[in-house]
Amino acid sequence: MSDDKAIYNFSVNSFNIKAEYHKRDIDGIFIPLAKKFDELRRNLSRRAVIYLAGPCGAGKTTLSLLLESLTCGAGSFAQALGMDGFHYHSGYLAQNYICKNGARILLRDIKGAAETYDFEKLYQKTAALRHCDIYWPGYDRTIHDAVEDVTFVNGQIAVIEGNWLLLDELPWQNLAQFCDYSIFVSAGFETLVSRLTERKIMGGLDPDEAKKFVMRSDVENIRRISGRRQKCDLELQMKADGSFAVV
Repeated sequence: MSDDKAIYNFSVNSFNIKAEYHKRDIDGIFIPLAKKFDELRRNLSRRAVIYLAGPCGAGKTTLSLLLESLTCGAGSFAQALGMDGFHYHSGYLAQNYICKNGARILLRDIKGAAETYDFEKLYQKTAALRHCDIYWPGYDRTIHDAVEDVTFVNGQIAVIEGNWLLLDELPWQNLAQFCDYSIFVSAGFETLVSRLTERKIMGGLDPDEAKKFVMRSDVENIRRISGRRQKCDLELQMKADGSFAVV
């Protein structure tokens, strides 16, 4: 740990990721959040479910892992769970379409959009999560596909992160009933585009292909997620330097 930053190494979708957080944010925002989750769990007779939503590229995955670590330190056994394991499998995406604005669009070409997730499967898993120990799917970026039964969930707190958890559209609105505390993470447009392009390059695309994919698919998702969202209990903004502020 430096004077002003703490460095964490996380495993994210089969990649090792180094994440840096400002110590003032850990002390002023994230440790108090971890204590809030622990207190929330103690007041429930079941598992506490936290939603961590926001646009792609806002740092939700590493933040969920940080909160998992801090909440375990606060006294409760927490687990960070991603929504990406609920993507339809690659074979399905390559063979199915949606119709939008009179055009027939292959799901594979808009992978990451809300329509490319198996909502019913996510709904059933999240409903069961409150009272049962279950297996949760994951996502492997080395094969670019969802993988079944990656994580056995038996913790007292589940921190679920995903782009569409707070989408204010049907059927996604129906997920709200399973949430005990919700967080939305926002960030500046240029910051998101830069981070997403770097992610695509890490996944194997060359820089030009990566930028084209982000501008074709991810940008529309960013606008939809940010513009059509339900109310949350806490909104955080990630700044360009990686620091956070309560909005």
